[in-house]
Amino acid sequence: MQADIICVGNELLTGLIENSNAGFLSRRLWSAGIPVREVRVVADDERAIGEALGKALQESDLAILTGGLGPTDDDLTREAVAAILGLELVLNQQWFEKMDQFFSMRGIKMPDNNRKQALVIKGSTILENKRGTAPGAMLNTDGKFIILLPGPPHELQIMFDEQVLPYLVKKNQGKLTTVKTLKCIGLGESMLEERIKAIGKWDLPPISYVARGFEVDLQIKGSGDLESASVLIDEAEKRLRNVLGDHIFGSGDDTLADIVAKLLTEKKLTLSLAESCSGGLLSDTITDIPGSSKFYRGGMVAYSLKAKIEALGLDKELLDREGEVSDAVARAMAEGANSLFKTDLGVGITGIAGPDSDLSGSPVGLVYVAVATSKLCESRKLNFGGGRRAIKERAAQIALDMVRKILINI
Repeated sequence: MQADIICVGNELLTGLIENSNAGFLSRRLWSAGIPVREVRVVADDERAIGEALGKALQESDLAILTGGLGPTDDDLTREAVAAILGLELVLNQQWFEKMDQFFSMRGIKMPDNNRKQALVIKGSTILENKRGTAPGAMLNTDGKFIILLPGPPHELQIMFDEQVLPYLVKKNQGKLTTVKTLKCIGLGESMLEERIKAIGKWDLPPISYVARGFEVDLQIKGSGDLESASVLIDEAEKRLRNVLGDHIFGSGDDTLADIVAKLLTEKKLTLSLAESCSGGLLSDTITDIPGSSKFYRGGMVAYSLKAKIEALGLDKELLDREGEVSDAVARAMAEGANSLFKTDLGVGITGIAGPDSDLSGSPVGLVYVAVATSKLCESRKLNFGGGRRAIKERAAQIALDMVRKILINI
């Protein structure tokens, strides 16, 4: 099975909205062994949608359309699909009543134009929208599959994961390109490839490399029936883990933050943060994880010199002598976080995110990260390229990896 993705919306073409749905769907389809042939973005125009769908049905077995299922006049995906298939739109009374309840529960009278969202393509299977008023739809026409999904990501993602993906996996049995992703950190693409080539002749599944900042995804691809592909992938994974060791931090959809959260929870340890140049980004990453209150006590964004002294308790003489961006200050921040929040592990991050240097003339991208426990305090000096956001993100990545490695050995 091969897929085309068609994303509908003028806002995507103008750049007012980022097209995150394309990335989400592509990742999910690859995880199910369904390669994506093409991703297209088209305007809210019935003719453009119809032409894109016609092309997709010629080239692929599956066409997924996102967006254009709303209540306004420029939401035309249903109409375009119905027209190209020669099918009519009919009122689904059950969905109409659900929408009425949706608005009633919020104390609002349903606008008349929302009635449009209860019009469905005749013969389609309705996909329930748990977070909005636009239902999705699935159709099977001449052996080709068409799936309509709402545009808002929080609506699309749960609908796809719970109702669409299981259906596609079942339909695709026997024609699988099974993919397993190993998540790596600490080695770039070229260094990873060198280490993997050093294993010797690679007669196992092919591997793709996808860089994400300081992280690299290794995608192992096995073809054939599910059992045979899984055996090949398992053997490849063993060989990769043997040569890469703890540079592999997870697999699938794991994030560094997920792994750190799991280790902290398992070991019943607590974490605190003292951030300067990262501006609270690491705290935001940690608190995005459900249940993080079990291990995360709190964080301090000590951005100014005054905050480092008065709020975090750092010694002014140390700051004057070493400078705010220094190894000693990063260590003091990590230890200060532990002291302030009474935690088992504290993290300190200080650096220069740019675009200008500090008064000492230190280069933009210079960052120090430290992690302190009651028995040790480890630190790293780093020099990052890129803009402010990239420097902040990479500092947070390195901090999480340092915490992960310390937790593994506790």
